[in-house]
Amino acid sequence: MGWSGFLFKLKNKDSGLIGKGGVSLLVGSSFYFVVGLFLLLLGFSCLCWFLFGKLSSNDSSFCVVLSVDLLNVFLMEVNFPLVLDSVSLSFSGVVCFISAWVVVYSGFYMSHEVYLRRFLFLVFLFVVAMNLLIFSPSMLTLMVGWDGLGVISFLLVVYYMDSNSYSAGVITVLSNRVGDVLFIIFLSVACSDLSFEYFGASFYSSGLVLILGVCILVGSITKSAQIPFSAWLPAAMAAPTPVSTLVHSSTLVTAGVFVMIRFNELMGGELKMFLVLLALMTFYLAALSGVFEVDMKKVVALSTLSQVSMMMLALGMGFKFLALYHLLVHAFFKALMFMCVGSMMFMSGGSQDIRFFSGLLKKAPLSSTWFLISVMCLCGLPFMSGFYSKDIIVEFCLASSWGVVMSMMIVGSVVMTVVYSFRVLFLLFKDVEVFGSGLFLEEDGYLVSALWGLGVGAMFSGYFLQCILKDSMACFSLPSFWKLAVLGVLVTGLGVSLCLVCSSVEGVSSLSLKNGPGFARFVGKMLFLPLLSGVWLGSSVLKLAVNWVNFAESFWLSKVFWYFGFSDVFSGNSSKVRDSNAKYVGVGLVAGLVVIGGYICWS
Repeated sequence: MGWSGFLFKLKNKDSGLIGKGGVSLLVGSSFYFVVGLFLLLLGFSCLCWFLFGKLSSNDSSFCVVLSVDLLNVFLMEVNFPLVLDSVSLSFSGVVCFISAWVVVYSGFYMSHEVYLRRFLFLVFLFVVAMNLLIFSPSMLTLMVGWDGLGVISFLLVVYYMDSNSYSAGVITVLSNRVGDVLFIIFLSVACSDLSFEYFGASFYSSGLVLILGVCILVGSITKSAQIPFSAWLPAAMAAPTPVSTLVHSSTLVTAGVFVMIRFNELMGGELKMFLVLLALMTFYLAALSGVFEVDMKKVVALSTLSQVSMMMLALGMGFKFLALYHLLVHAFFKALMFMCVGSMMFMSGGSQDIRFFSGLLKKAPLSSTWFLISVMCLCGLPFMSGFYSKDIIVEFCLASSWGVVMSMMIVGSVVMTVVYSFRVLFLLFKDVEVFGSGLFLEEDGYLVSALWGLGVGAMFSGYFLQCILKDSMACFSLPSFWKLAVLGVLVTGLGVSLCLVCSSVEGVSSLSLKNGPGFARFVGKMLFLPLLSGVWLGSSVLKLAVNWVNFAESFWLSKVFWYFGFSDVFSGNSSKVRDSNAKYVGVGLVAGLVVIGGYICWS
């Protein structure tokens, strides 16, 4: 038994929650909590799809705005608006459906966790914050869900409470704070025009549209990890795998894309061109880095980054509903992919190096099979879910008049996506057992249920979502040449991956030896972006904050102002308050509260 098998056995011994054959046994309140939370999220998903079908039966472009009154006192009216349209209901239905199966999957993956209910409660709050963002037509209420995602994501990333988790959490929260600041500026500018309720350009004056569009663009690319804010996405892999499944499929990373879809009317031609440039650079960088990466979770994270860049590319070219369609389809197969990776890591003793995953096809046929299906969806092979959404975006990009350079970058990115995907499959299915057999058996009910539940959705989501959303999307027609061109790109990627496999056991060392180890390290580290936007930015901001506290509070407030007047003012006022008859003041405050409370109840 290797060191990983010993660690796995020790982990099972310490947890006391692992049954025979590696099967997790949740008993008592934890089991009922998992089942109850699963039914709650699945029921809300069904409700969203029911409302979608009911409202779209009369009008495919329906939009219903509900206003929930929170407070109505004197002339002050506080309400919380909710929008029900094809975008919000479909996306919320997908988010809650995936979250329901992630909760079930957590019963397997987090079975050793002592505070499982606390973890699931954080996951539930994460989903609630995402739904607040989805159903909010107002930027003011949208900020509640947006900021909630940032805070709860930090708590989930640092859940394991070690140095790597803390550093990843700091990079994540500081990168996302840039977007929060831009959205606060959006609110400030919109308030000056007294019209910050809805997300159409017609609600704002023409002079503010450019400023608001810049705020939305920069704020959204921080959440969606586009260049130069791409460092936090691979770092967020320090979170537990169920959290990574949610973050990369349908919540945190896709929040920026969803906001861009909502506020797409604020984006002018110059901003859309800039968005296309950023998306192309991120798409190419993520695909190139995935070829040299050996960390399994980071490979999947880079594939998420490339697909999010493709959504941003579609938005920049004006295909808003194509971006939404790919957003929904991608959520299914990416969640399935992360679940399969998590189960393979679990049975490999916690290793994340894909070179140690060999021989798992025999020991984990279910996880390996569903992982193969998810990879086929990612590559966009014919009649898989990615074929319906991803390929049509590539076709329109190639058929557009944006130039040869853009077409070459898109083709290169798609080819490299196929290369690193099939490199992972080759290493996974290689008939060499690195770990000893008998460490794990796929008998866990939570794991089997979650894989089948999301696997069926990943296989058929492309076709069924196309049937459901066809009335909301415009009809597109392209010549057969472009469809064959995309298939040719996929075949090229398969050929390149086979050449790498035949020339190298790891499928990457041939490139490394040809160009030197420095090039592989340079590309594998995403052009050293983590050092620039992660470590350097985080340390600089924290040092600046510490210096400001020492300068402003510790020196000026504590030493200068306090000793030269403030101490006398505060001590004099406090003595006057002590000497006054405070009894009448207290009676007056109580009487005022009673009068205000009575008026509220009466009204």
